[in-house]
Amino acid sequence: MASPTPPKKRSRLGLFLPFVLLFLAIGAWSAWWHVARGRIDQAVDTWIAEQEARGAAFTYAGRHMGGYPFRFELVFDAPAYEGRPGEASWEGSRAEFVMQAWNLTHMIGRMPGHHVITGADGIRNSVDFDGHAAFSLSWNKAGLNRFGFQSGEAQALLGGQIYNLSNLSLNLAPRPESPDDLMVAIQWDKLALDAAPVAAPYLGTELGPSRLIGEVRGFFPAYEASSREINRVWPVMLETGGEVEVAQLLLDWGPLDLGAQANLTLANGRSNGAFKVRIENADELKQAMIDSGYWGQQEQIVFGTLEAASRDDGFLTLPVKDDTVFVGPVPLGKLPGSRP
Repeated sequence: MASPTPPKKRSRLGLFLPFVLLFLAIGAWSAWWHVARGRIDQAVDTWIAEQEARGAAFTYAGRHMGGYPFRFELVFDAPAYEGRPGEASWEGSRAEFVMQAWNLTHMIGRMPGHHVITGADGIRNSVDFDGHAAFSLSWNKAGLNRFGFQSGEAQALLGGQIYNLSNLSLNLAPRPESPDDLMVAIQWDKLALDAAPVAAPYLGTELGPSRLIGEVRGFFPAYEASSREINRVWPVMLETGGEVEVAQLLLDWGPLDLGAQANLTLANGRSNGAFKVRIENADELKQAMIDSGYWGQQEQIVFGTLEAASRDDGFLTLPVKDDTVFVGPVPLGKLPGSRP
Protein backbone atom coordinates (compact mmCIF):
# COMPACT_ATOMS: atom_id res chain seq x y z
CA MET A 1 0.00 0.00 0.00
CA ALA A 2 1.47 3.35 -1.06
CA SER A 3 2.10 5.87 1.67
CA PRO A 4 0.15 9.19 1.36
CA THR A 5 1.99 12.10 -0.25
CA PRO A 6 2.88 14.69 2.39
CA PRO A 7 1.27 18.11 1.75
CA LYS A 8 3.50 20.67 0.07
CA LYS A 9 4.63 23.53 2.21
CA ARG A 10 3.41 26.92 1.03
CA SER A 11 6.23 28.92 -0.49
CA ARG A 12 7.47 31.69 1.73
CA LEU A 13 7.96 33.78 -1.39
CA GLY A 14 4.20 33.82 -1.88
CA LEU A 15 3.77 35.18 1.62
CA PHE A 16 6.28 37.96 1.28
CA LEU A 17 5.82 38.90 -2.41
CA PRO A 18 2.95 41.39 -1.82
CA PHE A 19 5.00 43.16 0.84
CA VAL A 20 8.07 43.21 -1.41
CA LEU A 21 6.03 44.74 -4.23
CA LEU A 22 4.53 47.26 -1.83
CA PHE A 23 7.96 48.32 -0.58
CA LEU A 24 9.23 48.59 -4.16
CA ALA A 25 6.25 50.77 -5.09
CA ILE A 26 6.78 52.99 -2.04
CA GLY A 27 10.47 53.28 -2.86
CA ALA A 28 9.78 54.17 -6.49
CA TRP A 29 7.14 56.74 -5.50
CA SER A 30 9.46 58.27 -2.89
CA ALA A 31 12.27 58.51 -5.42
CA TRP A 32 9.96 60.14 -7.96
CA TRP A 33 8.60 62.58 -5.35
CA HIS A 34 12.08 63.74 -4.37
CA VAL A 35 13.15 64.07 -8.01
CA ALA A 36 10.02 66.13 -8.75
CA ARG A 37 10.64 68.23 -5.65
CA GLY A 38 14.15 69.00 -6.90
CA ARG A 39 12.79 70.04 -10.29
CA ILE A 40 10.22 72.34 -8.69
CA ASP A 41 12.92 73.93 -6.55
CA GLN A 42 15.07 74.35 -9.65
CA ALA A 43 12.19 75.94 -11.57
CA VAL A 44 11.64 78.42 -8.72
CA ASP A 45 15.35 79.29 -8.67
CA THR A 46 15.31 79.76 -12.45
CA TRP A 47 12.31 82.10 -12.22
CA ILE A 48 14.00 84.15 -9.48
CA ALA A 49 17.15 84.41 -11.61
CA GLU A 50 15.07 85.54 -14.60
CA GLN A 51 13.54 88.32 -12.51
CA GLU A 52 16.98 89.46 -11.42
CA ALA A 53 18.19 89.42 -15.02
CA ARG A 54 15.40 91.80 -16.03
CA GLY A 55 16.11 94.18 -13.15
CA ALA A 56 13.47 92.96 -10.68
CA ALA A 57 13.93 90.97 -7.46
CA PHE A 58 12.05 88.33 -5.48
CA THR A 59 13.18 87.83 -1.89
CA TYR A 60 11.92 86.00 1.20
CA ALA A 61 12.84 85.39 4.83
CA GLY A 62 12.22 81.64 4.66
CA ARG A 63 11.44 78.99 2.06
CA HIS A 64 10.17 75.47 2.77
CA MET A 65 9.13 72.53 0.60
CA GLY A 66 7.06 69.70 2.08
CA GLY A 67 3.91 67.69 1.52
CA TYR A 68 5.38 64.20 1.14
CA PRO A 69 4.04 61.78 0.02
CA PHE A 70 0.97 63.04 -1.87
CA ARG A 71 1.50 66.78 -2.29
CA PHE A 72 4.08 69.45 -2.95
CA GLU A 73 3.75 72.37 -0.55
CA LEU A 74 5.99 75.37 -1.19
CA VAL A 75 5.88 78.06 1.51
CA PHE A 76 7.55 81.49 1.51
CA ASP A 77 7.80 83.50 4.72
CA ALA A 78 7.76 87.29 4.29
CA PRO A 79 7.95 87.19 0.47
CA ALA A 80 8.57 90.41 -1.46
CA TYR A 81 8.68 91.29 -5.14
CA GLU A 82 10.46 94.45 -6.24
CA GLY A 83 9.64 95.36 -9.82
CA ARG A 84 11.89 97.13 -12.24
CA PRO A 85 11.94 100.93 -12.14
CA GLY A 86 8.50 102.05 -13.20
CA GLU A 87 6.84 98.79 -12.08
CA ALA A 88 4.82 97.86 -9.00
CA SER A 89 6.16 96.00 -5.97
CA TRP A 90 4.59 93.72 -3.36
CA GLU A 91 5.37 92.65 0.20
CA GLY A 92 3.46 89.86 1.93
CA SER A 93 3.29 88.04 5.24
CA ARG A 94 3.21 84.53 3.81
CA ALA A 95 2.62 82.73 0.53
CA GLU A 96 1.69 79.05 0.22
CA PHE A 97 1.50 77.04 -3.02
CA VAL A 98 0.17 73.47 -3.16
CA MET A 99 0.02 70.91 -5.98
CA GLN A 100 -1.15 67.31 -5.85
CA ALA A 101 1.70 64.99 -6.75
CA TRP A 102 -0.32 63.37 -9.55
CA ASN A 103 -1.43 66.66 -11.12
CA LEU A 104 1.31 69.20 -11.72
CA THR A 105 -0.85 71.46 -13.90
CA HIS A 106 -3.13 72.62 -11.08
CA MET A 107 -1.96 74.81 -8.22
CA ILE A 108 -3.78 76.12 -5.15
CA GLY A 109 -2.35 79.15 -3.38
CA ARG A 110 -3.00 80.96 -0.12
CA MET A 111 -1.65 84.30 1.04
CA PRO A 112 -2.95 84.90 4.56
CA GLY A 113 -2.05 88.03 6.49
CA HIS A 114 -1.06 91.55 5.52
CA HIS A 115 0.10 92.53 2.02
CA VAL A 116 1.36 95.88 0.73
CA ILE A 117 1.28 96.78 -2.97
CA THR A 118 3.19 99.84 -4.12
CA GLY A 119 2.25 101.06 -7.58
CA ALA A 120 4.60 102.43 -10.18
CA ASP A 121 3.47 105.89 -9.06
CA GLY A 122 4.71 105.18 -5.51
CA ILE A 123 1.22 105.02 -3.98
CA ARG A 124 0.94 102.29 -1.35
CA ASN A 125 -2.16 100.14 -1.01
CA SER A 126 -2.71 97.18 1.28
CA VAL A 127 -4.95 94.16 1.71
CA ASP A 128 -5.46 91.70 4.57
CA PHE A 129 -6.69 88.15 3.93
CA ASP A 130 -7.90 85.61 6.45
CA GLY A 131 -7.04 81.91 6.37
CA HIS A 132 -9.96 81.12 4.04
CA ALA A 133 -8.68 83.19 1.12
CA ALA A 134 -7.28 81.06 -1.70
CA PHE A 135 -6.73 80.98 -5.44
CA SER A 136 -6.73 78.11 -7.91
CA LEU A 137 -4.74 78.11 -11.15
CA SER A 138 -4.74 75.39 -13.80
CA TRP A 139 -3.03 75.36 -17.16
CA ASN A 140 -2.23 73.20 -20.18
CA LYS A 141 0.21 73.29 -23.09
CA ALA A 142 -1.73 76.15 -24.69
CA GLY A 143 -1.60 78.32 -21.55
CA LEU A 144 -4.21 79.29 -18.96
CA ASN A 145 -7.03 76.82 -18.39
CA ARG A 146 -8.77 78.46 -15.42
CA PHE A 147 -8.12 80.93 -12.62
CA GLY A 148 -10.32 81.17 -9.55
CA PHE A 149 -10.10 83.25 -6.37
CA GLN A 150 -12.04 83.23 -3.10
CA SER A 151 -11.45 86.14 -0.73
CA GLY A 152 -13.01 84.93 2.51
CA GLU A 153 -13.18 87.95 4.81
CA ALA A 154 -10.81 90.63 3.53
CA GLN A 155 -10.02 94.28 4.16
CA ALA A 156 -8.29 96.56 1.67
CA LEU A 157 -6.89 100.07 1.82
CA LEU A 158 -7.00 101.43 -1.73
CA GLY A 159 -6.42 105.05 -2.63
CA GLY A 160 -6.85 106.07 0.99
CA GLN A 161 -10.27 104.38 1.22
CA ILE A 162 -11.02 101.28 3.32
CA TYR A 163 -13.04 98.43 1.82
CA ASN A 164 -14.34 95.40 3.73
CA LEU A 165 -15.15 92.43 1.54
CA SER A 166 -17.01 89.19 2.29
CA ASN A 167 -16.72 86.12 0.09
CA LEU A 168 -15.61 87.61 -3.19
CA SER A 169 -15.49 84.95 -5.91
CA LEU A 170 -13.60 85.60 -9.15
CA ASN A 171 -13.38 83.10 -12.01
CA LEU A 172 -11.50 83.64 -15.29
CA ALA A 173 -11.07 81.23 -18.19
CA PRO A 174 -10.48 81.34 -21.95
CA ARG A 175 -13.46 80.18 -23.98
CA PRO A 176 -12.64 76.61 -25.10
CA GLU A 177 -13.88 77.10 -28.67
CA SER A 178 -12.32 80.57 -28.94
CA PRO A 179 -9.11 80.76 -26.84
CA ASP A 180 -8.52 84.45 -27.65
CA ASP A 181 -11.60 85.35 -25.58
CA LEU A 182 -11.76 85.65 -21.78
CA MET A 183 -14.84 84.58 -19.80
CA VAL A 184 -15.34 86.43 -16.50
CA ALA A 185 -17.57 85.73 -13.49
CA ILE A 186 -17.46 87.85 -10.31
CA GLN A 187 -19.71 87.86 -7.26
CA TRP A 188 -19.60 88.82 -3.60
CA ASP A 189 -21.80 88.62 -0.53
CA LYS A 190 -20.98 92.02 0.94
CA LEU A 191 -18.78 95.02 0.15
CA ALA A 192 -18.55 97.86 2.67
CA LEU A 193 -17.08 101.20 1.57
CA ASP A 194 -15.32 103.78 3.68
CA ALA A 195 -17.65 106.51 2.40
CA ALA A 196 -20.63 106.88 0.10
CA PRO A 197 -19.94 108.20 -3.43
CA VAL A 198 -19.92 111.99 -3.56
CA ALA A 199 -22.13 112.11 -6.65
CA ALA A 200 -24.73 109.74 -5.15
CA PRO A 201 -24.59 109.76 -1.35
CA TYR A 202 -28.08 108.26 -1.16
CA LEU A 203 -26.59 104.90 -2.19
CA GLY A 204 -24.83 104.53 1.15
CA THR A 205 -21.72 102.55 1.97
CA GLU A 206 -22.80 98.91 1.75
CA LEU A 207 -23.25 96.71 -1.30
CA GLY A 208 -25.10 93.44 -0.82
CA PRO A 209 -24.96 90.23 -2.87
CA SER A 210 -23.99 91.16 -6.43
CA ARG A 211 -22.86 89.38 -9.57
CA LEU A 212 -21.29 90.01 -12.97
CA ILE A 213 -20.99 87.49 -15.81
CA GLY A 214 -19.37 88.55 -19.05
CA GLU A 215 -16.82 88.02 -21.77
CA VAL A 216 -14.00 90.02 -23.35
CA ARG A 217 -13.44 88.94 -26.95
CA GLY A 218 -9.92 89.40 -28.22
CA PHE A 219 -8.55 89.78 -24.69
CA PHE A 220 -5.49 87.55 -24.86
CA PRO A 221 -3.94 89.04 -28.04
CA ALA A 222 -4.44 92.50 -26.50
CA TYR A 223 -2.92 91.29 -23.23
CA GLU A 224 0.21 90.10 -25.04
CA ALA A 225 0.36 93.30 -27.13
CA SER A 226 0.23 95.37 -23.93
CA SER A 227 3.31 93.55 -22.55
CA ARG A 228 0.98 91.74 -20.12
CA GLU A 229 0.11 94.95 -18.30
CA ILE A 230 -3.57 94.68 -17.46
CA ASN A 231 -4.11 98.46 -17.23
CA ARG A 232 -3.05 98.81 -20.89
CA VAL A 233 -5.40 96.16 -22.30
CA TRP A 234 -8.37 98.50 -22.82
CA PRO A 235 -6.38 101.15 -24.78
CA VAL A 236 -4.82 98.40 -26.90
CA MET A 237 -8.22 96.87 -27.64
CA LEU A 238 -9.56 100.27 -28.66
CA GLU A 239 -6.88 100.36 -31.35
CA THR A 240 -6.67 96.69 -32.39
CA GLY A 241 -10.33 95.80 -31.97
CA GLY A 242 -12.38 93.64 -29.66
CA GLU A 243 -15.74 93.22 -27.99
CA VAL A 244 -17.06 93.36 -24.44
CA GLU A 245 -20.25 91.57 -23.45
CA VAL A 246 -21.94 91.75 -20.05
CA ALA A 247 -24.46 88.94 -20.06
CA GLN A 248 -25.67 89.69 -16.54
CA LEU A 249 -24.99 92.35 -13.93
CA LEU A 250 -26.95 92.30 -10.67
CA LEU A 251 -26.00 95.08 -8.25
CA ASP A 252 -27.47 95.54 -4.78
CA TRP A 253 -26.29 98.91 -3.46
CA GLY A 254 -28.35 100.39 -0.66
CA PRO A 255 -31.72 101.42 -2.16
CA LEU A 256 -30.52 100.58 -5.68
CA ASP A 257 -31.33 97.13 -7.12
CA LEU A 258 -29.85 97.32 -10.60
CA GLY A 259 -29.84 94.81 -13.42
CA ALA A 260 -27.82 95.43 -16.56
CA GLN A 261 -26.48 93.97 -19.79
CA ALA A 262 -24.02 95.42 -22.29
CA ASN A 263 -22.53 94.85 -25.72
CA LEU A 264 -19.66 97.06 -26.84
CA THR A 265 -17.53 96.95 -29.97
CA LEU A 266 -14.06 98.48 -29.75
CA ALA A 267 -12.43 99.65 -32.99
CA ASN A 268 -10.54 102.61 -34.43
CA GLY A 269 -9.97 104.09 -30.99
CA ARG A 270 -13.69 104.25 -30.17
CA SER A 271 -16.28 102.15 -28.37
CA ASN A 272 -19.82 101.77 -29.68
CA GLY A 273 -22.77 99.65 -28.64
CA ALA A 274 -25.34 99.81 -25.88
CA PHE A 275 -26.07 99.21 -22.23
CA LYS A 276 -29.42 97.84 -21.08
CA VAL A 277 -30.41 98.70 -17.50
CA ARG A 278 -33.39 98.17 -15.23
CA ILE A 279 -34.23 98.76 -11.57
CA GLU A 280 -36.26 96.94 -8.94
CA ASN A 281 -37.91 98.54 -5.90
CA ALA A 282 -38.05 101.93 -7.63
CA ASP A 283 -40.04 103.57 -4.82
CA GLU A 284 -37.27 102.89 -2.30
CA LEU A 285 -34.65 104.45 -4.57
CA LYS A 286 -36.86 107.46 -5.31
CA GLN A 287 -37.44 108.17 -1.61
CA ALA A 288 -33.71 107.90 -0.86
CA MET A 289 -32.93 110.42 -3.60
CA ILE A 290 -35.59 112.83 -2.33
CA ASP A 291 -34.44 112.52 1.29
CA SER A 292 -30.85 113.29 0.33
CA GLY A 293 -31.76 116.32 -1.79
CA TYR A 294 -30.84 114.71 -5.14
CA TRP A 295 -34.18 115.16 -6.87
CA GLY A 296 -33.63 117.90 -9.42
CA GLN A 297 -35.13 118.11 -12.87
CA GLN A 298 -32.44 116.00 -14.55
CA GLU A 299 -32.64 113.29 -11.85
CA GLN A 300 -36.42 113.18 -12.20
CA ILE A 301 -36.20 112.79 -15.98
CA VAL A 302 -33.63 109.98 -15.80
CA PHE A 303 -35.45 108.20 -12.97
CA GLY A 304 -38.84 108.50 -14.64
CA THR A 305 -37.49 107.13 -17.92
CA LEU A 306 -35.74 104.23 -16.19
CA GLU A 307 -38.69 103.37 -13.96
CA ALA A 308 -41.10 103.24 -16.89
CA ALA A 309 -38.75 101.08 -18.96
CA SER A 310 -38.25 98.63 -16.07
CA ARG A 311 -41.90 97.66 -15.84
CA ASP A 312 -42.87 94.15 -16.96
CA ASP A 313 -39.24 92.99 -16.75
CA GLY A 314 -38.19 95.51 -19.38
CA PHE A 315 -34.87 97.31 -19.88
CA LEU A 316 -33.89 100.86 -20.77
CA THR A 317 -31.40 100.92 -23.64
CA LEU A 318 -28.54 103.41 -23.29
CA PRO A 319 -26.75 103.80 -26.63
CA VAL A 320 -22.98 104.25 -26.68
CA LYS A 321 -21.77 106.37 -29.60
CA ASP A 322 -18.07 107.13 -29.93
CA ASP A 323 -17.45 106.48 -26.20
CA THR A 324 -20.38 108.65 -25.04
CA VAL A 325 -23.32 107.08 -23.17
CA PHE A 326 -26.75 108.59 -23.89
CA VAL A 327 -30.21 108.54 -22.32
CA GLY A 328 -32.25 109.45 -25.35
CA PRO A 329 -30.57 112.63 -26.65
CA VAL A 330 -29.00 113.47 -23.28
CA PRO A 331 -25.31 112.51 -22.84
CA LEU A 332 -24.57 110.87 -19.47
CA GLY A 333 -20.79 110.67 -19.73
CA LYS A 334 -17.87 109.03 -21.48
CA LEU A 335 -16.42 105.56 -21.08
CA PRO A 336 -12.83 105.26 -19.78
CA GLY A 337 -9.97 105.43 -22.22
CA SER A 338 -11.83 107.66 -24.68
CA ARG A 339 -9.96 110.14 -26.81
CA PRO A 340 -10.30 113.82 -25.95
